[in-house]
Amino acid sequence: MKQIYLFSKTSHPDVIHIPILNTTFLQPDINFSDYDAIVLTSKQAVTALDKISSEWKSVPALSIASKTEEIVRKAGGVLLGRGDGYGDSLDDIIVKKYAEFRWLYPRPLVVASNFKERVKARGVDIDDVVVYETSCNASCSDHDLKDEAVLIFTSPFTIECFLEFYTFKKSYKIVAIGKTTAKALPKEVTYLMPDTPNVDACVTLAKRL
Repeated sequence: MKQIYLFSKTSHPDVIHIPILNTTFLQPDINFSDYDAIVLTSKQAVTALDKISSEWKSVPALSIASKTEEIVRKAGGVLLGRGDGYGDSLDDIIVKKYAEFRWLYPRPLVVASNFKERVKARGVDIDDVVVYETSCNASCSDHDLKDEAVLIFTSPFTIECFLEFYTFKKSYKIVAIGKTTAKALPKEVTYLMPDTPNVDACVTLAKRL
């Protein structure tokens, strides 16, 4: 079987994990009592809130996907619902079901989409707060990536960091976790995408290549 490399914050037991991202958690002052709900677009956002205050757990949370939902449950948070892994699904849930809520959006310093602006344009009261910052992990710059390997990318920033340290070879097979990540690939790079935007589905797809 071809070598499979996972460029991600989190590992998977069936593939070679390359933790190409570093995360720095910040400590902004947040009054959680000002909000009716929290929208969580990553597992790192949950970790960041836990480091700021346990008060976030009393505010219902809308998670982007099942993996983030699992982290919320383990942390003891209250779940309002979850999306299908894409930001667009969160837009519709918020606007159609909870448009009257005042929302908190804890986010990284650099975001890959205009999620807040889209929701705000549809009449929703939402504040965004930067709770973590992501950077490239230089210690991952010297891996000997095998020819014919399958590379899995889990966010646009993993691609950005990959391009800082490596180049795409024609022999590589590329798996992008979702549409936003796929858009960050160089135009000449072909890719495949799983039906469900999560790491498990990416690994399953990669094993078939």
